[in-house]
Amino acid sequence: MNDETFDIFSGSAEEYGLWVEAIEGLSSAHQRMGQLAAEKPGRYFLLSSADQSILTRVDTRSRAMFAR
Repeated sequence: MNDETFDIFSGSAEEYGLWVEAIEGLSSAHQRMGQLAAEKPGRYFLLSSADQSILTRVDTRSRAMFAR
């Protein structure tokens, strides 16, 4: 049985998000999105390829401002 594929986007789901990559498995997708957000702070969201629903969002922009 194959895991479902999830798409990671940067930016805002309400505007035009920029596709970053596709990951198999929900746990792996959550981990990868967290890794991307830590490496390059910003807004990210996780989209289910099966039903096109947004599963989670993360915004690390404010952390980057305080780290300077």
